[in-house]
Amino acid sequence: MTDILKIPESNKIEVNNISINYLVWNGDEPAIILLHPNRTNSRVWDFVVNASSLKNKFIAWDARGHGLSEYPKSGYLISNYVEDLEVFCKKLSLKKVILVGAATGGNIAILFASKFQDIVKAIVVADPGLSLDKKISSNVQDEISNLFEFENLNIARDSMPFSDLWSDEMKAHYSKHSFKLKENNKYQWLYYPPGVRKTESELENDIWDQIDIRCPTLILRGQSSDVFPEKNSRKLADMIDVSFERTIYGSNHRISQDQPQKMAHEIDFFLKKIL
Repeated sequence: MTDILKIPESNKIEVNNISINYLVWNGDEPAIILLHPNRTNSRVWDFVVNASSLKNKFIAWDARGHGLSEYPKSGYLISNYVEDLEVFCKKLSLKKVILVGAATGGNIAILFASKFQDIVKAIVVADPGLSLDKKISSNVQDEISNLFEFENLNIARDSMPFSDLWSDEMKAHYSKHSFKLKENNKYQWLYYPPGVRKTESELENDIWDQIDIRCPTLILRGQSSDVFPEKNSRKLADMIDVSFERTIYGSNHRISQDQPQKMAHEIDFFLKKIL
């Protein structure tokens, strides 16, 4: 799929009294902040960054309760992530940013760009969970509860959701960064189940009336995704003065892992055109 991956720097920063882990691929301003889906982590972006021709700095965090960040007992509303992102940008002295958000990360990007219009230059949203179907939400919450611990890493790797279209290389890479070995010699996901369940339920809420995006926006939809139907993509595009819709063929909901090179190409083309 790719040459040797670019190795990011790994860092920690305190945000709202929580230790947040984040990765940095050094480059030029404005920084591109990468916001991962719920129940995932910053490593969903490795192959996208590697395939990008942009010279910008890329920054990918592990949101609270995910990856190598701290797992607080509360604070898993979408608004909590937006508040974290505000502090995150201030602490890193980021005056102007570009947001790229996938799935739940797309929701965070949309609400952040609507609230902080002065610092967001552009956003890319990939298959956001807008007015998520309650049946899909319920199924994901069941997976979070019932598919959390595994007998070995091979079983864990085979259990990864939305991974039917991933390459073997992608599956091996992501599983390496997404499970931890426990003292009982079983593997667990690197996320906090009660928190990510709460976040998933939040996606059922209607946030259309909170959307007020003034910056150029690229809307990506996975060809076979039922999480982000075409009608929602069109509705979002109609609400934004400068918006572009693109369907990523050969992709389901996890575009960054189904088709990282295609996603990188679309982001590169969009940003080079509007910046």
